[in-house]
Amino acid sequence: MRRGLSERQACRLMGIGRSSRRYEPRPDRNELLKKRLMEIARPGIGYRLAWGTLRKEFPGLNPKRVYRLWKELGLSKKRRRYRKIRSGQTVPTQAERPNHVWCMDFGWDWCLNGTKLKLLVVKDEFTREWLHVEVATSLTSAKLVKILTSLFDAYGEPEFLRSDNGPEFISRVLAVWLSTTKARSRFIKPGSPWQNGHAESLMSRLRAEILDVEVFYNLADAQVKLSLFRKFYNEERPNSAIGYLTPSEFAAQVRSSGRATPSLRSEPATTRES
Repeated sequence: MRRGLSERQACRLMGIGRSSRRYEPRPDRNELLKKRLMEIARPGIGYRLAWGTLRKEFPGLNPKRVYRLWKELGLSKKRRRYRKIRSGQTVPTQAERPNHVWCMDFGWDWCLNGTKLKLLVVKDEFTREWLHVEVATSLTSAKLVKILTSLFDAYGEPEFLRSDNGPEFISRVLAVWLSTTKARSRFIKPGSPWQNGHAESLMSRLRAEILDVEVFYNLADAQVKLSLFRKFYNEERPNSAIGYLTPSEFAAQVRSSGRATPSLRSEPATTRES
């Protein structure tokens, strides 16, 4: 065309359509969404949690769109497949309201300086609120009583405390103290971790999203980082089991409405990550 040919002749010579020559690429409508996905991506989360995190920021956001972009950005990871044990047993005393059932569990990790850490997590099974995390080099039954005393003062006494049969949980010290309260112990059957699924799930998320990701230089560093993660878990991280609300939002909603059942359950597409 610079040498004098018309557009029609030049396009015929090059074998392209005139509309193709005039085409101007449209702006990428997913540019901002891609940027936000890269910002929130971290180990241990998938596209469903990403969708739950951004759905308020992008009204009408479709889970399938997030799934497509998640794969396009290379954020999908191969999921480990676990063989589920079908025992036929149900979970005893399932939570039906806030402060009905709390669950507890211990975990372990190491600091960079070689210090061994013992972690205690306490969770309200109904609201999914992570009530407390204790990080120390040693946690005895007497220390457990002090922690529960402060939690009972802050949140009120639960009806049941679910735990495994660890020595701290079945100790006489804890049993005697609980006899002075309204709370009662509910121990799972030995070798049946699925009966304490809420605590196991929390420890799994804790392991995947911070313990296997962050470096703890010492005990104080671990205490600060885990306290911040607990705040993030309660106030920013959506939970699919309660309609992708945060535990704090759901707890506030239940307490303000007076209803003892989840009110919103918005599930994303069932497309599986590869």
